[in-house]
Amino acid sequence: PRIKDSGSQKDIRATDKLSFPKEKKKNFKRNQISKDILQDGISENTMPFKKNSLTTILAVSALCSTWNNVYVAAFEAPVGRRVALQKTFATGVAPFIASSTPALADETSKSGVESTTVEEAFKAYKITPDSSPSLDPSLTAIDHSDLIKVLAKKNGGLWLGEHHNSESDHKLQAGFIRKIHSERTTASGSKPMAIGLEQVQKQFQGALDDFVSGKTSLNELKKQVDWEKRWVWSFDVYIPIFTVARELKIPLLALNVDSEDLIEVEKGGLPGLPRSRMNKYITDPAGFAQFAQPNEFKTYVNYVIKPSYDLHERMGLLFYTMSGEKLDERMTFRNFFSGRILWDESMASTASAWTSANPDGLMIGLVGADHVKFKNGIPGRYARMAGATSECTSIILNPTLIDTRPSGSVSNVADADSNEYPDRLTLQLRYLKEGVDVQSPDSRSPSSTGGVLPFSDYIVVG
Repeated sequence: PRIKDSGSQKDIRATDKLSFPKEKKKNFKRNQISKDILQDGISENTMPFKKNSLTTILAVSALCSTWNNVYVAAFEAPVGRRVALQKTFATGVAPFIASSTPALADETSKSGVESTTVEEAFKAYKITPDSSPSLDPSLTAIDHSDLIKVLAKKNGGLWLGEHHNSESDHKLQAGFIRKIHSERTTASGSKPMAIGLEQVQKQFQGALDDFVSGKTSLNELKKQVDWEKRWVWSFDVYIPIFTVARELKIPLLALNVDSEDLIEVEKGGLPGLPRSRMNKYITDPAGFAQFAQPNEFKTYVNYVIKPSYDLHERMGLLFYTMSGEKLDERMTFRNFFSGRILWDESMASTASAWTSANPDGLMIGLVGADHVKFKNGIPGRYARMAGATSECTSIILNPTLIDTRPSGSVSNVADADSNEYPDRLTLQLRYLKEGVDVQSPDSRSPSSTGGVLPFSDYIVVG
């Protein structure tokens, strides 16, 4: 990929040799490994990388040598899959865990929350995908203040893809919210805003309303949404989000599927959930079914969801539901996949309902990067429901090479877990035209390209 400086327009090329010494990291040439991924067709049954390669937001390459020891630590007692992943992070990748733990508000305090400090600058890049025969996407550096102005003018959904354990990601999110709110207030009066939370299940919407209105404290909110059981990632790193929401009186939206319903899907697939309960999450059944048909979605599944399933299988997590219920048999891919797409559909439909009721409003969704990248998680579903009158924008925060690539292809690459080298990211995935067989010689022909899935609209490092 190319990085263009918005001032000089000087092209910077990524490097051929990724295992370069540190002193040569500024001599960027073309990244041929990323180019190979762009040109390989991906079908429902074939992937252009080793079967056990894992594409995940986890720092898998850093974890591979510690799986055995981590597994023992993570499974001293039956736990849900999310708990096990969180324990794996804490045990095996301690350097990635936020070191500071802000104190919660006093249990008895129900008044205002102190303001957060907002980081004034970050690096931002716009991704320009390329489906032409050259398949040469680029990054254009843009000023952080210009990006805020662009985003503040939008209506619809803005998705900020996070790494759940990252304190810096959540500070960035809080900064975005504060700056966009300020810009919208200054430029256009009081156009509505909302903050969507993957971290909170739909049944707890009332608890979020009470917190924003000042009726409850942070500690009470944590208990009322059953955070420790249903989300488990550190509550403390999300405090800046809750703080700015209450200070600016921005509504919080509970986006996620209730655990009681997700369990039924993980055990029996979508048919396992009664229609009366399914209707809370799938409000457009025909669109939901059609969304899964095109080649672009099959490409997305094989690059994002299937490797996630493989990761869970390698860790021994498929005998447990997300909330910890023991299964008699290993969860099938069908049920895992069903739970994942129900999750994405729920978050998109809740956001779409709010923006439909607030046509000039901006809903900022705080969700995992895996749900945002390569379009066909939440952003594509939201765009399908919201229609042409509502904008949909995606941003990945602090992406690394590991975020965009299978672990086997970057395990020996220096600084693969660093967010300092955006030039090394895979910026798009190519998919084939309908009817083109990935096994045929024609699959590599430029004329067989059906299109590309951009990693996101923007990436932000800070």
